Amino acid sequence: ETITTQPSLSFMTSIYVDYEGDTEYNCPRLPVRLMTLAGVSMGICLCGLVGNGILMRFLCFQLEQNPLTPYILNLAAADFSLLLVFSLLLSALLILAAFCLPNFIPFYLDFVFIIEFLCDFFDLSSLGLLAAISVERCMAVL
Repeated sequence: ETITTQPSLSFMTSIYVDYEGDTEYNCPRLPVRLMTLAGVSMGICLCGLVGNGILMRFLCFQLEQNPLTPYILNLAAADFSLLLVFSLLLSALLILAAFCLPNFIPFYLDFVFIIEFLCDFFDLSSLGLLAAISVERCMAVL
């Protein structure tokens, strides 16, 4: 029996084909340059985390309060959070490349989607705080 209204549906089959057993997963090998860049970026993230952590400690507990202290403290917290998210993303990439975990790939793709949102949020909050600091300083000059 053929269907004349839609020719694309005239030769339909309903056979379930299981391709999962026939395929072999090959681990993607990342280029050495990319791995080197990820390692250097991870080092920079860790140094930034330490620096922002020290700054937040000084601003919270040891320095005297002035009108800009809350802005700088919030900026340091936003930058600390952004660097933490970047380091989590880089460590997940390095773990995926080093240990070749095929079951980890769907989780990694969902993880990257969430991380992108958090990166945008923390980056925009940092930029907003920088704009607020600039406006505060301009108003102080006027």
